[in-house]
Amino acid sequence: MRLNRLTAYVTAVLTAGASVLCLAPSAQAATQRVTAADLGPAGPWLRLQDQGPSTNPPGVQEVSPFADPVHWNGSLHLAIGPGQQSQAAYYYTAGVQLSTVLASEISYDSYVDSAHTTTTGTGPNLQLPMFCNGAFTTLSFQPQLATDAEGRHGVVPDIWQHWDSGPSGIWRTSRAVASFPAGGDAPLSDFAAACTGDTSGVIGLIGNVGSLGDPNASLDTYVDNLTVNGTTYDFAVDGTATAQVDLHTTATGVAGTAVFHSPADGPEFADPGTRLLISASTNPAPGDVQVTIDGIPATVTSEGGHLVAQLPEPLADRLLPGGTLTVPFTITLPGGTGGGYGYGYGGGGGDHGTVTVTAQLLARGYQPLQPTNVSAEDSITY
Repeated sequence: MRLNRLTAYVTAVLTAGASVLCLAPSAQAATQRVTAADLGPAGPWLRLQDQGPSTNPPGVQEVSPFADPVHWNGSLHLAIGPGQQSQAAYYYTAGVQLSTVLASEISYDSYVDSAHTTTTGTGPNLQLPMFCNGAFTTLSFQPQLATDAEGRHGVVPDIWQHWDSGPSGIWRTSRAVASFPAGGDAPLSDFAAACTGDTSGVIGLIGNVGSLGDPNASLDTYVDNLTVNGTTYDFAVDGTATAQVDLHTTATGVAGTAVFHSPADGPEFADPGTRLLISASTNPAPGDVQVTIDGIPATVTSEGGHLVAQLPEPLADRLLPGGTLTVPFTITLPGGTGGGYGYGYGGGGGDHGTVTVTAQLLARGYQPLQPTNVSAEDSITY
């Protein structure tokens, strides 16, 4: 029978003493992609049931197509029903001093889906399993006591939140260690100062949704971009979303279609929309250009040397794996493209300049209608 990784690690340290817990240096900053093949009994990421007997039955623990707000390629889905617990854990081959871990970024992104959640003010935790002077405990970041990167305090549902702990971030210990009681909260720097020496160190990281105080409550969450000890763990599906733009001239300017597609094994985007970045060789002002997106007049502004056109609302509820979002648009330019308008090139017909349009997929991220990394462009002369 295979002994689970955490049990083996704890047993080895407790029986062999300090010599087992080597203190590894912080790794160089890197991003590791985690797919469905990496989550399960073979690891390197372990679900709750892969780590041995548990007091609570496991809930949902899977790599999901639901797109995160950084890489837009999926996320870790952690959800529980009454009495359940869900987690994904990664264990190091050697411990790392908490002070060393604290010297680099400790952060993660989380999302709470209110449609399938009955509790409020609670979200998933980033956890650090560790030893403190030879005693094992798990430290859990407390998002309900924190302020996210957008300035929102506590857990806000139906939007991605970025949590960056830093030394002052409040963490909770599962067991009594040093001077901290079981269930006690303290800044992470306090734990780092108290847990030193050869028998102290962080042995991994965990994305966790624990059992709730209400035995009938449920909590549906997504987690991604867990960053600890110089490494960011990016949970991702196999497929990649794509975009295509095709332009043609009209009597009043140009028109075209933006097509966004997610393959069957690709990501899922919530509240998708689009924005157009427009560059014209004649450099028209925003007030001189009219744009429609999906038949609706769009607001045109100037940003970074481009004209930007965008609608204030999404174009659909979801762009699902295997789905396509097709967005027609028109761009009316000053004087159109017909013969006789000079555009600064002199009178008569013929080509008057070049227009380049970049169509960028928008989706719900840290903010509604956040630009994603899915885009395409096309150029045309008129």
